[in-house]
Amino acid sequence: MAQRNNQNQEPTKSWGLLILRFLSVKVILIVILLFVGISALGVLIGGSTQQDTLGVGGGCSVSGELNEETFNQTLEQAGVFKGKGNLFISIAKEQNIDPVLFAAIAMSETGWGTSKAVVEKNNPGGIMDSATGMSTVKRFSSLKEGMEAMGVTLHNRIVVDGLTTIEKLGNVYAPIGVANDPNNLNANWIPTVTAIADKFGGLTMNCSNTGSSGGTGKYIIPVKNPRVSSGFSDRINPVTGVHESHKGLDFAQPIGSDILAADDGKVVVVMKPAVSGSGFGGYGFVTLIEHGKNKEWTLYGHQSEILVKVGQKVKQGQVIGKVGSTGQSTGPHLHFEIRKKKMGGQVDPAPVLGVLATS
Repeated sequence: MAQRNNQNQEPTKSWGLLILRFLSVKVILIVILLFVGISALGVLIGGSTQQDTLGVGGGCSVSGELNEETFNQTLEQAGVFKGKGNLFISIAKEQNIDPVLFAAIAMSETGWGTSKAVVEKNNPGGIMDSATGMSTVKRFSSLKEGMEAMGVTLHNRIVVDGLTTIEKLGNVYAPIGVANDPNNLNANWIPTVTAIADKFGGLTMNCSNTGSSGGTGKYIIPVKNPRVSSGFSDRINPVTGVHESHKGLDFAQPIGSDILAADDGKVVVVMKPAVSGSGFGGYGFVTLIEHGKNKEWTLYGHQSEILVKVGQKVKQGQVIGKVGSTGQSTGPHLHFEIRKKKMGGQVDPAPVLGVLATS
């Protein structure tokens, strides 16, 4: 978000000079707006920043401390939160939470201080009213009271429950795949909060200099209760009847079963379904995840539902989709591959995962 610039007016020496100064300010403001807009778009699409930390692309503060000038300037166009920088900071200090994370979540939850909940009910954190069976947003007597309640909630999640990263909080605040999020909007929560935190100058607590997209270097089996129905081998394609090299493992699973990310990584391909000529034809609903540490990729094919999007960073064991039978498939299963190249170089996953494969 572009920041307001308070210009100190000087005596006008001539109309020509005045016009020249006016045009110069306009040009500068346009450049700033374009730069900030493009930067923010890059963060939201790619999910990364120059300092790729916290496992979700969110950068830490360069100095490790809060830049109050940047923090307060960012709030200048934040609706009801304009001028509330000191309140964010004091509540954060009292609750032992990061003021940047506190503010970033509040901006995400309220559309930068403009939502009906915060304007009419002084509720900055989507806190529900237990008196109504959690069916309505709670009303607070003042914005300060609402912010204090949100601070307590974040303290309980971050300090008490140990949800110290944006990603961990996102799995609670906006879990992916829940019934009340049919359009999968919750998948935007982590990258959005991350991008907003960067606008406030970067996180000042619970920072890490190692991004989770690198991975652990060791894969887990991507389904629960695995049963391999087809191994990494030459075979007759059951759909086309053509001899082929089956370049992955098929895990037979009930339709709708959870598919787990085999390791930390970044989603680089999502197709619903893959089209012929894309390099992923026949895989149906398919996801490809890049693992930076071992410079490999894992593929998840024939899904019935995909719960992640391109650019999203995922953690090992995170549910990323549901087993299906889309594409060239005769029944519900997950087709899983480990690749040495983004577009090929498949290796047998069975010895890597420690499973027994059929022919």
